Amino acid sequence: MTQTATLSGNDIAIAKSLVPALKEHGKEITTIFYATLFRDYPELLNIFNHNNQRAGLQQEALATAVYEAVANLDHLENILPVVKHIAHKHCSLGVQPEHYPIVGEYLTMAVQQVLGEQATPEILSIWKRAYNVIADAFIQLEQEIYRQGAEQSGGWSGFKRFVVKRKEQEGEGLIALYLEPEDGEALPAYEPGQYVCVRAQIGKFHHLRQYSLTEAPGKKHFRIGVKCEGQEGSHAGKVSSYLHEQASQGDVLELSCPGGVFTLDHTSSRPVVLLGAGIGITPLLSMLYTLRERQPERTVVLGYAVRNGEYHAFADEIAHLVRDNEQVSATIFYEQPAVEDEQAGRFDRAGRIDAAWLQDQVSLDAEVYLCGPRGFMQGILTTLLKQGLKPEQLHYEIFGPALAFAVSQE
Repeated sequence: MTQTATLSGNDIAIAKSLVPALKEHGKEITTIFYATLFRDYPELLNIFNHNNQRAGLQQEALATAVYEAVANLDHLENILPVVKHIAHKHCSLGVQPEHYPIVGEYLTMAVQQVLGEQATPEILSIWKRAYNVIADAFIQLEQEIYRQGAEQSGGWSGFKRFVVKRKEQEGEGLIALYLEPEDGEALPAYEPGQYVCVRAQIGKFHHLRQYSLTEAPGKKHFRIGVKCEGQEGSHAGKVSSYLHEQASQGDVLELSCPGGVFTLDHTSSRPVVLLGAGIGITPLLSMLYTLRERQPERTVVLGYAVRNGEYHAFADEIAHLVRDNEQVSATIFYEQPAVEDEQAGRFDRAGRIDAAWLQDQVSLDAEVYLCGPRGFMQGILTTLLKQGLKPEQLHYEIFGPALAFAVSQE
């Protein structure tokens, strides 16, 4: 990914001199960028999660991606994991090479507007070439992802029509949808932990949202878990509200080919630790099923934190998977257990997953997979690093924009 042939060493140095300004003013730049882009190309609203736009998460994520890419312009391989994560997201949304020049044009205008006199003609010229180098890296990687998806057995390109075969309630505000291809064709294999993107026509726009696959591959259907996002009214999640309130058996939804880089390494024999909170259990459930089927001898520790019994997703399945394999142990945490939860013995510990439990349950040679809200993830990652695990042992998925966050190792 060191595609800097069009940039001299001096050009790279000048481009990298912009990093402090991009870091300081990044969110202002990306806020202006999205506002002007959507003003002139409202059809591109189809690609973006509207709630993430309102919350500022998409703007912050893009700002982080821009200055990190420029800072590593001469060694893009340094940020390859983040690039792959974003590229898979782009492919699930249907981003195409022709989108990149449009993004480049409006991003350049936003940079010029915010940086003012600092954005001299020379700097803007180098900035444009630097953007093209970064864009080319994404385009090449995304075209390869598209190719692999289309050429695999059962694969396809773009979006394919699926029929809702079953719809089940799985805790407060969470449903499971069982989806089969309308054409009756076999499904492609996927890696446990991956997701599909659902495209639904809601009002004037198509809306897209990624949902984790929650079973082991090899079925005639895909199963996804859908949490009803946001509040009621204008801030409710468009796709999740539609799927909860309107989608029913027999309806047709369009799905992307499975993608994502948060995947279980089922070639390893090292102990596995699965740590989830709330809806973060969904990709971990696919991993748990796969471990039972392919590596029943492998030691697995599951820690799952939810508010209380009403929000305990896939409770019966998790209990069955634990009972079914003596190599699997699980600790269920309820942050605010109700009296009936205590009476029924639905959980193991009150409170949150804490440092003491992690110290006791996570061996230093384990492979750790975690998924949940940002605060949960940051706390767990920081704690595990302090306890001696190495960054390469920690695998995680952030739902929503690919937003980097700092993890202290002190």
